[in-house]
Amino acid sequence: MAGAWALIPVKPFALAKTRLEGLLNRDECAQLAAHMLLDVLRALGATPLIEGITLLGNEPQLAALTAGSGARLLPEPAGMDYRQALNEAAAALATQGVRQLLVLPADLPTLTGADVRRLVEGHHSGLSLCPAARDGGSNALLLSPPTAIPFLYGPDSAQRHLAAARTVGVATRHIELAGFARDIDTPDDVYWLLEQRIACATLAWLKSSGIRDRLRRQQKDRDS
Repeated sequence: MAGAWALIPVKPFALAKTRLEGLLNRDECAQLAAHMLLDVLRALGATPLIEGITLLGNEPQLAALTAGSGARLLPEPAGMDYRQALNEAAAALATQGVRQLLVLPADLPTLTGADVRRLVEGHHSGLSLCPAARDGGSNALLLSPPTAIPFLYGPDSAQRHLAAARTVGVATRHIELAGFARDIDTPDDVYWLLEQRIACATLAWLKSSGIRDRLRRQQKDRDS
């Protein structure tokens, strides 16, 4: 069975998760982003169906943080829209022989190797898409070839990606998988994550840092 190459856009941690400011301080937002990326890398590394990983971004800590993961680092061109940067990265990987490309965000802490395996095993050609559970986003795009459609991230991107594929005659597959469903962007997402009973770097950090207990106290006070 053919495997896939993974491509993950990574925003600089200092600029990440701004919608959580007020719940977390700026350093905590950066740490959260870093730990969630580690969880995504762990899930990708848990299945041999992922043949390689490219991280697209200019975060200074990426090399040290991901050492040992086997991920390759690809700088994001300065001043370029991130969607265009993804298009260029996909084209470059295609010229290097990548035939199936999995594009996913760096903020899926509950992702598992089983989720990744189910997505890749069921893919035959064209576009396989895993939607976000809440906002119509695209939390996984599996493309063969990697340049089958342009990237159209933004509001309701799942429907726009599917429509783009159909317009050019690319086969589509819509699949809902729990680990791809919930990216962490809002305070409600964080409180949801705190209730999950899974082993992941993000939850371990939230617990060891004292953030989990602090947020639970705040939630209790708010609800009382």
